[in-house]
Amino acid sequence: MKYLIYFYFSLFLFACTSSENSREIQFLQLSDLIVDTLYLEKDTLTKNLGINFTHFQTDSGEVLLTFNQYRLLTYSFPEGKLLNSVKFEKEGPDGIGGFVTGDFIDQNSIYFLSQQKELIKANLEGKVIQRWDFPEVPEGRLYHNYGTYLFNRIQKSGNKLFFMDVPYVFKEELFDYDKWGIIFDLQKEEFDYFQFSYPKEILNFLEDDQLGLFSHVYNEGTDEHLISFSISDSLLKIKDKLQTWHPAGTVEKLNFLKGTTSERGEYIVFQPNHESSKYEALDLATQSQKLIRRVRVKGPTIENPEQERKKLIVFDYYLDKEAELDLNPVEMDSYGFNTPLGYVVTLHTKTTDDLVSFAVLDFSKINP
Repeated sequence: MKYLIYFYFSLFLFACTSSENSREIQFLQLSDLIVDTLYLEKDTLTKNLGINFTHFQTDSGEVLLTFNQYRLLTYSFPEGKLLNSVKFEKEGPDGIGGFVTGDFIDQNSIYFLSQQKELIKANLEGKVIQRWDFPEVPEGRLYHNYGTYLFNRIQKSGNKLFFMDVPYVFKEELFDYDKWGIIFDLQKEEFDYFQFSYPKEILNFLEDDQLGLFSHVYNEGTDEHLISFSISDSLLKIKDKLQTWHPAGTVEKLNFLKGTTSERGEYIVFQPNHESSKYEALDLATQSQKLIRRVRVKGPTIENPEQERKKLIVFDYYLDKEAELDLNPVEMDSYGFNTPLGYVVTLHTKTTDDLVSFAVLDFSKINP
């Protein structure tokens, strides 16, 4: 009898495991996930609002904040009324510089990556509180490029800020370099690194200013750094300084096409092959606990611009793939910001001179 119980228990475990591993991947349109629409006002000084908003609960209600053209804009949420605008200076004692490559808005302060020289902390009234010089360029790195290009947002967990050093182009002499991830401890006021290496396939795409890029997110829920390289089907996971690779590609065949370079006087001009496939940015849809990865399956040509095709690949927090979402025709951005209502992206077809329209997406509709 005892052995019979063990037999049925083993069958139950096998059935559960088989069901989990054979979970069906869904193929949908991004528009299938729209559950609501959000409208935000524009004033006469605003050309576009972008998608870098942060949601906060305050004593007087819910708000969205964004830093836009040297102004900190505050909106009521979900009403979308512009409540306040604070101008930041480029120069002087409270100057944040004329070349700001990234910002992060906290509950009572805002941080800036400025001039490739310093990290700045200011209050929400435009006064600079503190400045920290970036560390010297390490041996093996030609120059820093701190910024949020390719959706490498600045992120914060506890007392630590995370941001990235993304090379303009990948050169062979960078292959052994691994200090791409930057940590700033706000309590100790010290810089450190979370380290990772490029996949060896990058050596086939040297000097390409598109295929040598990567995108990063920090998942606080799992305490993991995740890296998406433009040329890799897999994602790199970093946890407790251990690096592991996880399959995360599209079902479609991709064709990575290296660009060319040419000399024009004193300058080298990089000419990417725009028809190339490439993996683009990562982001987290925090309300539904999904990871989303954008991929360009095929790029446009001058003769046929309509052939461009993009997708979003959706994973749960354990990196199990759940869906592939078709982004064509492009009526909305595929990347946005998180709110209690869901993940919010710009609706291009409904934007006016006075209002910007956003679609609220519910990724939990995938495999509910």
